[in-house]
Amino acid sequence: MLKTPKKRKRPRPEQPEQPELPELPETVGEAAGPGSRAAREATEAADELGPQRPGIERTAAGLFQVCLTPLPKGSSQKGLRSFMGNLVPASLQLDSAAGQANVCFQDASDAKLCLERWNGLNAALTSAPKKRRRLLDPSQKPVFAGPARSAPRAPIESRGFSESEDEHVDLGAKPKGGPSADGSSELLALTRKIASFAAQRRLSDAIKTFDRILAKGLAPSVQAYASLLNAHVNSGDMPGAASTFRKMLADGLRSNVVVATALLKGYCRAGDIQAASGVLQDMMRQDPPVKPDLRLVNTLLRGCVRVGDLQTAESVFDRLAEWQLQPDASNCIFLVSLLSQRLRTKSIGALLRKPPLEAVDQGNLLSQPTTSTSSDQNICRFWAKGKCNKGSACPFFHDSAVAKAKKDRDEPERLAAVASVSLHLAHAAALSGKTRCCVRALCGVESAHAAAKDLPRARNASKEQQQSKQREQEQEVKAIRDFLASQKKGPAFNFSDFLGRCFLVPAGFATLEPAERCQALASELQSWGLRQPAQEPIQQRFARCLQEGRLRWSKVFGSQAPVKLELGAGSGEWVAAQAKADETNWVALELMRDRAHSVLRRAAFQDLRNICVVCGEATKILEHLVPNCCISHVFINFPEPPFVSGDEAAESNFHMVTPELFAEMHRILRKECQITILSDNHRYMQSLARMARIEWCLLV
Repeated sequence: MLKTPKKRKRPRPEQPEQPELPELPETVGEAAGPGSRAAREATEAADELGPQRPGIERTAAGLFQVCLTPLPKGSSQKGLRSFMGNLVPASLQLDSAAGQANVCFQDASDAKLCLERWNGLNAALTSAPKKRRRLLDPSQKPVFAGPARSAPRAPIESRGFSESEDEHVDLGAKPKGGPSADGSSELLALTRKIASFAAQRRLSDAIKTFDRILAKGLAPSVQAYASLLNAHVNSGDMPGAASTFRKMLADGLRSNVVVATALLKGYCRAGDIQAASGVLQDMMRQDPPVKPDLRLVNTLLRGCVRVGDLQTAESVFDRLAEWQLQPDASNCIFLVSLLSQRLRTKSIGALLRKPPLEAVDQGNLLSQPTTSTSSDQNICRFWAKGKCNKGSACPFFHDSAVAKAKKDRDEPERLAAVASVSLHLAHAAALSGKTRCCVRALCGVESAHAAAKDLPRARNASKEQQQSKQREQEQEVKAIRDFLASQKKGPAFNFSDFLGRCFLVPAGFATLEPAERCQALASELQSWGLRQPAQEPIQQRFARCLQEGRLRWSKVFGSQAPVKLELGAGSGEWVAAQAKADETNWVALELMRDRAHSVLRRAAFQDLRNICVVCGEATKILEHLVPNCCISHVFINFPEPPFVSGDEAAESNFHMVTPELFAEMHRILRKECQITILSDNHRYMQSLARMARIEWCLLV
């Protein structure tokens, strides 16, 4: 419990200024009723400290007026009306400078109820933690003495975080010696433990540590809530993450871009882009609004790539200017990955001709327009560090002497992005039959590699990672060139033939009727470049491949050869090599849309017509699409374990191999066929062996 501080008398100021406080939600005021102990203490404190308790007055017009003072910082008419709830005032006059508002009601009972709510809010403010109470009374001396800070103090609701990770300032710790130093240091230590447990996916330990904060009577900070929320996200517990977020808001703390990024990351990893977009919209609806940074934008775009949501990705990319952000290399790569799947070569080419992918002329780079002079107080400190993302929209001065160093530092990253984007363009052009465009794109990849050879490595990438990425791209360039060469000799390439063996399972597929399933599967292929004229033939083919809602492999492959299945196929290197080595039919099942599309590309470029691509969650796909006793062999290569680094306490909902999956594999396997699981984690393999033994005993 939070203890009410001892009252102390001090001289009443002649003209007390209204304090500035963060806006508190209505629920805080409702928590303490007018007859509660906190309300009585609030009245006594008000009599001693000076501010007069608001009352009800009758105006000349016959209305009942309530004076609300002092108002929290940032109070607006919208916020006051939200505070009053179902009470409808006849008039509302807000004086932000004086920190008060006069609200008039036609009914005396409404005025009385408004006054009771306001007294409850004052009670909550009086019994608030010391930091918030110190801001409430500006005449009170600070908790600790020390030199004045040069940087402005962050608002209490976002203390310990900044609006951008580039502007991060640790405001959570206090100097030793203050009255609340012990409590603050204890809160900081517990918050760090929660963050450590979150990184290890030890959700239960993180929750217990957060409960210790509450048990000790400490007020959790935004950083504590954010660490607990991140623990839920890392363990795949999105209902728990959403509940933690609501509790944080109910405690009167505002969300910020760091908290929103953690919550949005969880929804994206769960494949719920609609909920992730809702987090972004809620940020913008706050008063004042919280604008996203590039890290949040890239998190959302990465989620769009996982599920193949081009519409949301384009919407976010188009709003970067509105948020005063400039596109970076990661933005472009994520968007281009989706454009390539749709075979939109012109859109990709347009991005290559714009910053940040376009080669910047030295003269243009040195003449960055700004709206400020070169006086010392207006110099942009982020530009000096090479981290300003606002460009000409930045109101501070950009020193041109920094430009050349910035270009030299950014050039390796730009060339790496150009190589990736050009390769995506080559993929799209090759699959859509645009040979000249494909050849130009391949030349662009090779030119970017040659230009980057003598430059230092790109930021955030080791030399080994950069070399490995370049080797992979060179192999893909060779595969595309071999594909183009084969087209000169053999029959014309028909991409629809390969799309006819791709099944992108949408959400809610299990609830659809058999006839609706064929239409839904054909519609999903539009995200992979299926043209409108070919949609009806594909839908008819799917009708032949599905019998009572389940796949008929003889119709899918056109042969009676045995069918083998790889769960978690990744980008398809292994399954493509197996399909090329024998005549067996192979099914590659992958959760992520971008990886599943990579399997399709490999099959198309190598003319592997014995590969079928299925995209969706493994257990649900087997349950609703695959018939009984039809698979000859199941392979799972290096599945993700539910724990990290051998930590027994770690927990995660993201692992694929579960008892339910074993039950489904047992159902679909032919008699005396087998499952092969490869892993380099010995403890995980032992746990899977125990799980399989238990499931087999229950099923046999």
